Amino acid sequence: MNIQPIDNRNISMHGKPNNTWNRIKERVVQKIIDVVPEHTFQESARKMDKINKIDNYISKPMQNRCIMGVSALLTQPFIDYSNPKVDKETRKMAFFNRCAVILAGMGVGMFLVRGPVYKGVEKMTQINGESKFSKALLPKKYLKEISENEQFLKNYRSSLAMGISLVLMSITNFVCDAPATIFLTNLFHDLLSCKKDVKEEKHE
Repeated sequence: MNIQPIDNRNISMHGKPNNTWNRIKERVVQKIIDVVPEHTFQESARKMDKINKIDNYISKPMQNRCIMGVSALLTQPFIDYSNPKVDKETRKMAFFNRCAVILAGMGVGMFLVRGPVYKGVEKMTQINGESKFSKALLPKKYLKEISENEQFLKNYRSSLAMGISLVLMSITNFVCDAPATIFLTNLFHDLLSCKKDVKEEKHE
């Protein structure tokens, strides 16, 4: 691997000047690259098959939303709870509100939007399907290429389902997510109030 020099005959979009300092930096970087040994990773067919299966699974819209939701649930509420600028009760409510937002979004996104949409797309992208709508979402122009490449078909289904889901979520965010968030926030608030009342009764 070589770094291409930049001079008056080599046009760069960055407009990098060809001065002494830049030539020195390029030589240093090139020396570092030359020192690093080249290596090709070879994996067994069985291991690559497992990797591809995992990749196909987590790239599906529903599973992808689950990963994002769990990651957010394990981090964002605790960031709100660690806010030193507000009192303890406000931090608790911020914690519960953030949990409610994430859980509502994840539940609606997974079970009401992305999951059903992907199943619908899957049924309408059957290469060998015989029903009326089995090929409704398959582009006729690339039907031959898709039929010869199973991985391309899987990627196409995931991408199409994700696109349709994003459009639908612009509606469900107001129709489903918002009411669910309010419900869960009130539920957590009631639970917090009950615990607070129980503690006060014990102290009395």
